[in-house]
Amino acid sequence: MKKISLFLFMAGSGFLLSGCVASERDMGTLKLQLQELNNTIFQMQSNQAELAGKMDELNRNLSVSNENFSQLGDKFTNLSTKLDDISTTVRQIATSQENATVQAQTLLPSDLFNEAKGLLDKGVYDQAANGFKIYVSKYPDTEQADQAYLYMGDAYVAVGQTKQAAIAYATLLQKYPKSEWIPSARLKYALSIVPLGKKDEAKRYLNSIVKEFASSPEATQAKAELAKLK
Repeated sequence: MKKISLFLFMAGSGFLLSGCVASERDMGTLKLQLQELNNTIFQMQSNQAELAGKMDELNRNLSVSNENFSQLGDKFTNLSTKLDDISTTVRQIATSQENATVQAQTLLPSDLFNEAKGLLDKGVYDQAANGFKIYVSKYPDTEQADQAYLYMGDAYVAVGQTKQAAIAYATLLQKYPKSEWIPSARLKYALSIVPLGKKDEAKRYLNSIVKEFASSPEATQAKAELAKLK
């Protein structure tokens, strides 16, 4: 009976001892798992903080981009406004020229000539030159066509368009060789080609005035101009 009791006591002690050993092993495993879990949570928190930082930077970049796009939109709006202004100005100029042409077509030759001469007298030289140009294109055979070329040249001289002035004077000399305005046209033609580097040709025209129209006021002025060109 004592042997049986001793056996049972020893068996029970072994069982308890093995249970304690197993519990310690499980606790160690659990501690490792908890440590790994804590590490994982810490890493996730770190990644979350980094992601939050990147999101803030992205938001700042988007704000800057939106501001740049807004400024770019304002610039395009200003450019569109300027283009509209330019288009409107061009249309207004075209309309004005068209109206001037229509008006010129309805005027009598004398009215058109007098209107252009009035502009010349007022110092509106560009419009005066254009008025005389329209006149000679529509009425090349009228009594005042030669004079229109002379005044056209005068208007071009006034705005510094020397070459255009020389062409106007030369046209008068060529188309209307018997015109009463020949002495004046020769003198003005000679003076207009001097700035163009045609000094010798200018001298020939001035000499022709002195020779052919000796008693004219143009001859007196031609002599004075010849003295300057020597």
